[in-house]
Amino acid sequence: MTAKKNILILCDWFLPGYLAGGPIQSIANLTNVLCDEFNFKIITTDRDFKSNKAYENIKSNEWTNFENRTIFYVSPENLNESFLLGLIKNTPHDVMYLNSLFSKHFTINVLKWKAKHKINSTIILAPRGMFSNGALAIKPLKKKFFFIYAKFFGLFNAICFQATNKQEANEIKLKMGKVVLIKEVSNLPQVAKDVMTIEKKTNQLNLFSISRISSIKNINYAIDILKEIKTLNVTFDIFGPIEDRIYWETCLENAKILPNNILFNYKGIAKPNEIGDTISKYHALFLPTQNENFGHIIVETLQHGRPVVISDQTPWRNLENESVGFDVSLTDKQKFINAIEKLGELDQTEFNTITIHCVSYINSKLNIEDIKKQYIKLFNA
Repeated sequence: MTAKKNILILCDWFLPGYLAGGPIQSIANLTNVLCDEFNFKIITTDRDFKSNKAYENIKSNEWTNFENRTIFYVSPENLNESFLLGLIKNTPHDVMYLNSLFSKHFTINVLKWKAKHKINSTIILAPRGMFSNGALAIKPLKKKFFFIYAKFFGLFNAICFQATNKQEANEIKLKMGKVVLIKEVSNLPQVAKDVMTIEKKTNQLNLFSISRISSIKNINYAIDILKEIKTLNVTFDIFGPIEDRIYWETCLENAKILPNNILFNYKGIAKPNEIGDTISKYHALFLPTQNENFGHIIVETLQHGRPVVISDQTPWRNLENESVGFDVSLTDKQKFINAIEKLGELDQTEFNTITIHCVSYINSKLNIEDIKKQYIKLFNA
């Protein structure tokens, strides 16, 4: 029997954290589904995104077990090159799996060590959507200089990029050149649970958004759309950590002038074990995001039988033709308005039909066994 390969995963945040959103879920799903195929070890920080407190009931600065995963939680005083390089070199592994493009401690320094031959690991880098135009538009000058530096010193030489779809693969090629090594493997979704029914009245619509609250998620744009809805009674509930306080204040000011038929509420943070039940209480996801390379909340919404109203800046396209929602250009607000009105006008029978389509559609798009085989091939290459 062939011994299982050791995969060393580096990431800024991991379970029990959840405030960093999709990347945590991506790694959690991966290590859960493939735990029988590989030995995973994870090096991460000992606190959640933007938190100044370590996780409760975990041990920092030593290998420990959390939900059947072997994890090393690094405390802030040990987030330095000397400690991390020593930790990596003293942790036997066959493949190193990086999960950010711009992480100083868990990507950039690692690529420097690789270029200087301080480590000889096989490296797979999952940029998690950081090559998209929307992501690169944030602090663009700093990122421009980074790419110049990275190319000059060969930081991306002899590594493999993992793109989760063709769109991301093309974005990587556009920035890095066509000769870069890219493997296209989708993120693994969570295993779907039972679909709950919900009452749907004509001209009434309950919308939600679950995401980090920052400009790239476009909540303020969503509010602008809802200002133009005159014929429906709409509730729009927002869930998620407030990452950008100034942006959120702008959203709140904008929401003050919503018409009386639109109810806008902030509901706090939905923890991972609450997301499925939360989705099931609403009719549709409304997330006109500027960029998603996968979109776990989009996938989970469809798995729970709910349509989505999203931008065309995600891999989920042609949704109206599939009767599972709408993907709309951010340059066309009227189409967003039309999409919400169409969903609002549905009666119970029509909505129940869409629920069936949503589950069927996402199951056809994301075959867990097929994706699992692709990861096995990726890590065994």
